[in-house]
Amino acid sequence: MKESIAVIFGGKSVEHDISIITGLQTIKNLSKKYEVLPVYIDIKGQWWIAENLDDVNTFLNFAKNVKKKKQVTPILGKSYFSIDGRFKKSIKIDVAVLCTHGKNGEDGSLQGVLEMCGIPYTSCGVLSSAVCMDKAVTKRIMRTYKIQSPKFMDFYAGDFDKNKYKLLQEIESGLTMPLIVKPANLGSSVGISICEDMDKITSAIENAFLYDEKVVVEEFITGAKEFACGVMKVNGKAVASEIQEVHKGDIYTFEDKYLVKKEQKQEKVSQKLENRIKKLAIESYKALECDGVVRVDFLFTERNNTLYVNELNTIPGSLAFNLFNTSFRDLLDVLISEAKAKKLAKDKDVYEFNSKAIEVYAKLTKQNKYAK
Repeated sequence: MKESIAVIFGGKSVEHDISIITGLQTIKNLSKKYEVLPVYIDIKGQWWIAENLDDVNTFLNFAKNVKKKKQVTPILGKSYFSIDGRFKKSIKIDVAVLCTHGKNGEDGSLQGVLEMCGIPYTSCGVLSSAVCMDKAVTKRIMRTYKIQSPKFMDFYAGDFDKNKYKLLQEIESGLTMPLIVKPANLGSSVGISICEDMDKITSAIENAFLYDEKVVVEEFITGAKEFACGVMKVNGKAVASEIQEVHKGDIYTFEDKYLVKKEQKQEKVSQKLENRIKKLAIESYKALECDGVVRVDFLFTERNNTLYVNELNTIPGSLAFNLFNTSFRDLLDVLISEAKAKKLAKDKDVYEFNSKAIEVYAKLTKQNKYAK
């Protein structure tokens, strides 16, 4: 009997469309040895299965184009999804391949649901997903491991509203121009601005707050080269991918990443720098307790030979298959295998302990000691 693989994509996120693309690529490349179940989460957060979720045209107008859609609900405590709310009509899920980018899919919330169901999944766990989603928290943890990242400040919308001028003064005195302003919990370069002077800071911060309640302001490393390196576990061991240099303008925009196809000539990276990047990518992966495939983004300045970790993407676009010297199909096989191995290891934990606490409490209650 074939294993049932749920490919979960979409989601209540500004990265919804990119998640659909990653999901469709994954569905197309999964081995025929699996029974593939596409599960689409719409922009409102509702889960669906349908006859044509493997067709990109379905998502040009989902309400009009979808065929025979049925709502899906995870059954907590069981590795099943119910169909149209009927528990007698359910589907067993052996592994969930997560293609959900951004909030509500990459931040630990979806991972928590799957943990409660007991379904293995192909991304970082709840803690690691939540930590890596928050750029400020990621930087603080990396700092404890002496992993360099650009100097930064972060604050919430409520704090900025109450102490706007004080925070602007702290930014001006504590950070060196130019600065980059970004939502703390977002990817795909959405809501990002570069500020050459303080005149643009306020509008940039207000723009970032449209997408998240927390904003990061960090020093923009001028003249830096940008590199990407994937890391994933193979037989439980973290291995690094090839290094890819990102050719961009001032910042790697949403359009650069997903909407503009460019033929880019890859310059040869020195062996010494390549080794540094791979080593630091694996160190970052371990420091943030990652699982699945993660893309680590780097900044490198030749003038002072400094390598910065910019951020970690725990569910990268297209699952970063292009970074590895393997086929997408083989990469998916490894991710599924590692997800099952992690679940088997976790199942060995002891979850029952006879403390006799309820028995003692029942006696005390009977004696009216805790009657109220």
